[in-house]
Amino acid sequence: MLSMSDEASVWRDRAEQARETADLLSDPGARDAVLQVAETFERLARAAANPVTIRRRELIRQRHNTHAN
Repeated sequence: MLSMSDEASVWRDRAEQARETADLLSDPGARDAVLQVAETFERLARAAANPVTIRRRELIRQRHNTHAN
């Protein structure tokens, strides 16, 4: 499983790739759609790096490990 910082980095990489793809598109509608995808990836990156999200995941893992044993 990825660490939260690794996960945030993956989402940021995907956002950058989407922006690069958008730059190659000549159709304005397609470009806008891909840029919206890039913004969604950026939001996911911010969420993955958010301390509240990190703590929630820790708690979920702890509960899962407790119930799995």
